[in-house]
Amino acid sequence: MPRKIRQITIEGNLAYVPLTRGKQAVIDASDVHLVDGVNWQARINSHTAYAMSSKQTSPTTWIARIMHRMIVAAPDGMQVDHIDGDGLNNRRSNLRIVTAAQNAQNGKLRRNNKSGIKGVYWHQAKGKWDASITVNRKFIHLGQFAKIEDAASAYAEASARLHGEFARS
Repeated sequence: MPRKIRQITIEGNLAYVPLTRGKQAVIDASDVHLVDGVNWQARINSHTAYAMSSKQTSPTTWIARIMHRMIVAAPDGMQVDHIDGDGLNNRRSNLRIVTAAQNAQNGKLRRNNKSGIKGVYWHQAKGKWDASITVNRKFIHLGQFAKIEDAASAYAEASARLHGEFARS
């Protein structure tokens, strides 16, 4: 007996694709034809959730299909950035094809960051806040600061200047 396909709901220009784990992805209604007829799953990683499915291509081979890559037809070797950081917001206006470096620049705060501010870390030996940024795989030290606010400002300014449209503080 074939599986029942979960139905996509269209409301105006938006469509809502039901996923597993009680999640749903949002896409443009004009892109429904790209993702229809498939039961999509929510794949949750450390930062966000993504819509994925798998397709059997032979008795022993399965391939993963990632919704945001299908929507923008991302070429191999390139990544798809969710501008707002929400991996389930797959509207074209929220997706852009980027390099790995550009995608990293727009990344969220790392889980192991104890300061709560991207690019800012406590330097135990010096008793100061350390600010740093990475650009094109090059580590740039921005300075050490007595106040966390000053370190955060240094990172925000450097990110805006060096990362441009991909800046995220």
